[in-house]
Amino acid sequence: MNSATAIKVCPLNFLRVWSGLATWGGTAACAFLAWQGIKFESPYSLIYLSTGVFLFPYLANMMFWGLPAYIPGAVLFEIIPGEDGFIKYKKNTIPIKDINEIDLARNILTLFNNIRITTTNGKTHYIKTYNVIGEITFVKNFDNYVFPYMNPLAKEVWNRKMENSQFLEDVRYVRKDHTS
Repeated sequence: MNSATAIKVCPLNFLRVWSGLATWGGTAACAFLAWQGIKFESPYSLIYLSTGVFLFPYLANMMFWGLPAYIPGAVLFEIIPGEDGFIKYKKNTIPIKDINEIDLARNILTLFNNIRITTTNGKTHYIKTYNVIGEITFVKNFDNYVFPYMNPLAKEVWNRKMENSQFLEDVRYVRKDHTS
């Protein structure tokens, strides 16, 4: 297939701003708290200092891990739908027919969501999302462009996840009919 039919998944600008405020703003706030704590001008100086010193490395780490999400024109991954379709991210490609399971999983160190894809050969791929694509965007893209071409076992697993998702029920997500 040609790349003209590729579905490019890009970061949502609203989530970029929100993520930037949280990481960059949190890092700046921790640096400010530590600076105010070092001055010892307030009875709360030890709290300021300990909070700033404790949280600064964590938030700075998140800020640097998330930098790729702020690159203008960034594409997190591409979906080439079809019988011979594949998912392309960075320099890797995953054939859609080889997918066993797809899930949105949180990285415990960075608290960023990753798309976890397990293939039929047992290999697990992680596509970093940097929390700049929404869960609805994730579900819509995989439900509409990947699901119709997955193997029957993977379709069964995906259907079970979609039926048991309280989040999708809360946002009243309606799936397309893929029986044809």
